Amino acid sequence: MRVGVVGGGVIGLSTAWYLKKMGADPVVVESWTLGSRCSFGNAGWVCPSISSPLPAPGLTLKSLSWMMRRDSPLYIRPSALLKLTPWLLRFRSFCNHADQKRGIAAIAALNRFTMERYDELAASGVEFECHESGVLMVFRDSDKAAAAEKEVKLVTASSATSCTDLTESEVYEREPMLRPGFRFGLFVGADRHVRPDSLSAGLGASLRASGVEIHEDTMATGFRSEGGRVKAIVTPKDDVPVDAVVLAAGAHTGALTRMLGWPIPLTAGKGYSVTIDQPRNQLRQPLYLGGAKIGLSPFTGALRFSGTMELSGINRRMDTARIRSLRRIVSREVDIPEAKEGGRAWVGMRPIVPDSLPVMGKLPSRENVYVNTGHQMLGITLGPSSGWALAGLILEGRPGVGLDAFSAGRF
Repeated sequence: MRVGVVGGGVIGLSTAWYLKKMGADPVVVESWTLGSRCSFGNAGWVCPSISSPLPAPGLTLKSLSWMMRRDSPLYIRPSALLKLTPWLLRFRSFCNHADQKRGIAAIAALNRFTMERYDELAASGVEFECHESGVLMVFRDSDKAAAAEKEVKLVTASSATSCTDLTESEVYEREPMLRPGFRFGLFVGADRHVRPDSLSAGLGASLRASGVEIHEDTMATGFRSEGGRVKAIVTPKDDVPVDAVVLAAGAHTGALTRMLGWPIPLTAGKGYSVTIDQPRNQLRQPLYLGGAKIGLSPFTGALRFSGTMELSGINRRMDTARIRSLRRIVSREVDIPEAKEGGRAWVGMRPIVPDSLPVMGKLPSRENVYVNTGHQMLGITLGPSSGWALAGLILEGRPGVGLDAFSAGRF
């Protein structure tokens, strides 16, 4: 079975890898180069224990207006507000306890297989940088610490993991690079982190070694259909004949599903990062600055800090004010001499739908088209398990985990 996978990020590559493992003949179509977009510069956290939907109880119109401040962790660009308003109203409709609990349970069910899938990739010879040092979450304010602890425990209650409360002295014992004043901490020891560009490179190399056809710098511009089935992916170079299609093009997936008669309310939640090569000081484990919602990741020979969620539509425009704010906060909170002006800045588009759950499964408007997108900030965490589940659905009719909560039909 020849399955065209549109998208060469971690989600698309994981899907193609499991399709190949299960006996299919995948062909990858990527508009740029493998792993060069949203999969490239993110924090790389593999964090089932802190995986939750973005909509949360208590969001009000007042807090939405606060999000139009340029220095807020979640920023809505005013010029994009009119176009985003229908999406934001749907997002707000999910900001309640019942939908939050349902979303946590759905993500936790998929996350039960996350570490097993990562171990499987490594055991099968996929080479990527991976660390098993847990995640440290720190707070100055008791209210923010309590709110974060409540959310983390909601997630861990749906999984087989746990978190540990830390005193102020225990926080600084775990991470001496923190500036003074962090009084509260949580440590999640079971979580890992990977260098995301190494994961994309490893998956790509494994696929090529197994003979998978990969088309880079090739944009899918349409589809050739017959009788409700897609027969080929149309590109500016050549048509790519297929027996089935997986749309895994991140934030651009919505444009592709519209071509096939099934709009998905997908937008981009832009994230920013700065990567410092050979930092003078290195963290002992990934660090989450709870008040600012910024994550820091230590890699071999590098340190990355990342954060913010910017809603400004689907574009790769870099807002330098967001980078300056990110640098200023990290410099204030952690002893990283290069944070103020060193390193390389990056921006990427996380794909998000209003309930912020992944969109996985068959596209209702075509018999042989599937989607795998919408993973918000959990693309690295959920990538391998999502690829495995969707490949199982396509080839065996058994995804290995319930996908009803992620159905494209819910839109």
